[in-house]
Amino acid sequence: MSTSAEPGRTWPLVGRAAELDDLDDLLSTAADGVGVTVLLEGEAGVGKTSLVDALRGSARLLDVELRTAQATAMRGWPFALLSDALLVRSSGAGHGPGGSPVEAELADLLEAMHADPTGSIARYDRATELFAALLRRHGDLRPWALVLEDVHEADAPSLAVLLQLAHEGAVPRALVVLTMRPVPYRPELAELVAAWTRAGARYLELRPLNARATVELAENLVGGPVGPSLRGTLATTGGNPRLVADVVRTARAAGALVATDGVLDSTGSRWMDPLDEVVRRRVEYLGPEVLELLGQASVLGTSFVIADLASLAGDPVADCWRTLRHGLAAGVVRARGDRLVFGHDLVREALYNGLDAEQRRALHARAAWALRQAGAPTQIVTGHLERAR
Repeated sequence: MSTSAEPGRTWPLVGRAAELDDLDDLLSTAADGVGVTVLLEGEAGVGKTSLVDALRGSARLLDVELRTAQATAMRGWPFALLSDALLVRSSGAGHGPGGSPVEAELADLLEAMHADPTGSIARYDRATELFAALLRRHGDLRPWALVLEDVHEADAPSLAVLLQLAHEGAVPRALVVLTMRPVPYRPELAELVAAWTRAGARYLELRPLNARATVELAENLVGGPVGPSLRGTLATTGGNPRLVADVVRTARAAGALVATDGVLDSTGSRWMDPLDEVVRRRVEYLGPEVLELLGQASVLGTSFVIADLASLAGDPVADCWRTLRHGLAAGVVRARGDRLVFGHDLVREALYNGLDAEQRRALHARAAWALRQAGAPTQIVTGHLERAR
């Protein structure tokens, strides 16, 4: 499968045969004239874009029109997501008149909204009505598929249209795929997901790749077998395809990939600092409060007990838990019985290495105290004390 021109956005589709089969089956259902909605959720970088990209070939084979659009917080104007998906772009900032009276009226309304964002509510209500009608009637002549990516960042008016449609049921003769991350949490998105769930939408969670698929993806990216050192770093990605791509691209950019007897392996450690920087940027969306607490948790190791983290942070357990819920939803940490585990040790290492030396020593000293109080083995406490020097 071809990859996107945007670096890090998509990668070869590996380890997703079951999920792609599910989407292909639902696309066939839509081609037969039945409306289907899919809520596709997964952590950042897990490969939602690559998966829905693979639908293009199936849509061509089934003669199903495919419309796509991606939401972004950078474009906050009204109905931006649905405009990108449904209206024909003109050479200017707005959209062209399209091929129907509905599209022409929408173009005029959107132009007026751009000129006066604080305009009348009636204008917004009319645009909502027209977008809903456009979605319901688009499949009158031919089945189609609509993929709206990253709806967690969608503008509120577009979400309002999708909510209205959910109350009416599936879009006729269409496969509608809404992709989203579990965080950041937005009440209007939660309402939308609940409404589509009640309307019978299919829920599809895209999970991290297994170890075999992780290596296969890396081998696709480097163009050959990979050696033990690079495999060791890949194992810390937690099966996240974007992190796998980050590892390969950073090693290559730093000149750290060396071929020996046809096997590509990483050499040296100088490329790890730029890799840490890339990984820290990947998790910036979690926000400073969550990242600060996760940075403190990184001192405790790959896994930790929430009570120990609360002692280390000097905060009540309940407060720590409320903060870490965002990390749990994002898949950065995962619950394992009475403890939490970093989902990607690569992220934990990047957060740990991002602490300045003085802060790191102070946290190790506090960790030693907290773990001693909790009854941890002497060698664990001693290890933290040694790092506190």
